[in-house]
Amino acid sequence: MSDPHSTFDRVLKLSAFDGDSRAALRAMHAHFAHDLPDCTLALLLVRGQVAGRCRLAGLIGPDGTEHVPNLDPAGQRVTLPLFEDELAGRIVAATAPNVIALEPVKRGLPFAQALFAPAAVLAIPLANNGELTHWLVFASSLAQRFASVHLEQLLLHVNLAASLIIRPIALRSLTRQSERQRREIESMADIQKLLLPDNPQIRGLDYAWHWQPAETAAGDYYEMSNLTPFAPPDFSPTGDDVWGVIVADVSGHGAAAAMEAVQFDAIMRTYRGDGPSQPAGALSYANRYFFSRRNRGHFMTVFAALYRPDTRILSYLSAGHPPMLLRRRDSVSQPSAVADAPSQQAVPTGVGPLPSQVISLGESDQIPLGVLRDYEYSNNEVTLEPGDLLVLYTDGITEARDRHDRMFGSDRLRELIAIGPESPRALCDSIVAAVAAHQGGPIGGDDQTLIVLRITL
Repeated sequence: MSDPHSTFDRVLKLSAFDGDSRAALRAMHAHFAHDLPDCTLALLLVRGQVAGRCRLAGLIGPDGTEHVPNLDPAGQRVTLPLFEDELAGRIVAATAPNVIALEPVKRGLPFAQALFAPAAVLAIPLANNGELTHWLVFASSLAQRFASVHLEQLLLHVNLAASLIIRPIALRSLTRQSERQRREIESMADIQKLLLPDNPQIRGLDYAWHWQPAETAAGDYYEMSNLTPFAPPDFSPTGDDVWGVIVADVSGHGAAAAMEAVQFDAIMRTYRGDGPSQPAGALSYANRYFFSRRNRGHFMTVFAALYRPDTRILSYLSAGHPPMLLRRRDSVSQPSAVADAPSQQAVPTGVGPLPSQVISLGESDQIPLGVLRDYEYSNNEVTLEPGDLLVLYTDGITEARDRHDRMFGSDRLRELIAIGPESPRALCDSIVAAVAAHQGGPIGGDDQTLIVLRITL
C-alpha cells in the first residue's frame, strides 16, 4: 500500500487537479504543507512590473485561510496589491531561490505585514513560457524553518507542481475559447446555408446539386434562380423559364473564405441589371465592389450562365473557374459556341469509345474576381438542345486526393459524366460517391460543389 504522504503520491494527486486558478493556489498550499507546515503561501506577480516592484496575486495564511484569492493567473489586472518596499525588492531582484531572515525591525515593512510578520521568508521563482513571471513565497514565524531546505531541489519541485496545475488551467481556457470560436463559426455557417438557393421552381429544367464544406463554413458558393420576372425586353414566352446559375470558389477555405463568399452574395443581390448583357454585366459589377479599401488577400473564381428558352442560347463565362461540361446524347457534333468578345472557343474532348460525348465549355479565358478592379467581363454563347446535361463544379471535386496524394482528376470526372445516368440526381450522386471513395470519406481537403442540370424541353 502506497504512502499517501510520499512525494510521488502527492504529485500524483496534484496532477489530477481540475479546478480554477483560485483553487490552484489552495492546492499548492496543501501540497507543500507536508514539507513546509504552518507556512504562509504567497504568489507574487512580477511580469509587466517595474523593477523592484511586485503585485500580490494570491495569499493563503498558515492555517489554510485564503486572504487574497488568486483570480488573475494571466496577470492582466492592475488592481492587485502593489508592493515596492525593501523586502519585496530584495525578493524580486534575484533570479534564484533565496531565504531571507527578517530582523524584528524589518517585520514592520508593508510586505512583511502582508505575510503576517514572519521571521523567515523562502522565495522560489516560477518559469512560464520562457520567462520569470511569478514568485512563490513561503513565510514562517520560525527563524530556522528553511535552514535545512535544499533550494535547488525545491526549485524543481515547485516548478513541477506549478506546471501540473497551470497547464491544465491554460488548456481548459484554450478549450473554452476554441468552443466559443467553433460556435461562432457554426453560426456563420448557418447564415451561409440560408443564402443558398432553396429548390427554385424552374420550368424546362431538372437539376441536382451537392455542396460540402471542407470545414464548418465554406468558400464555395452557388446560386440558381428563376429569372423569368427579370427577362430581357425582347423575351418571347415559351412556357419555360429564363434561369441563371453561378458556381464560385474563393481562394482558400474555412471561415475567412466563407466571409468572402457571403460578401459576394450580398453584392450580387444589389445588382439591378444595368450594363452589358448578362451574366457578364453582373460579374463586372460584382468585381468592382468585391474590392474594399484594403487588399482583400483573396480572389474568387466564378462560372456564371444565363439561359433563354425562347432562343435556346446559354450565355456563359468563366472567370478563372473550371469549365462547364456538356453531355449531348445521340450526337457527336459539337454545339456552336459564339463569343461576344474574342475568347478561347470550346474544344470537344473525346473520351474514347464511350456512349456519349463530353464537351468543355468555358475554358477559362478571363481573370478571377478580385484581381483587377476595372476588368470588364464578356460572354460566350452556346445553343442547347432538349436532353442536354450540363455539369458545373469547383476544383475541390477534381483535386480531391487519395491517401497516396493522387488527384481524382478531370478525366475521371468526364468519364463518369459520359457513362452516367440521365437523371441529374442520379448522376450527381454517382459522382459524389466516386469522389468520396477516392478520398476515403465524404469530406475532402477542400470545399466541394457539384451541380448537374438537364434541359427537359
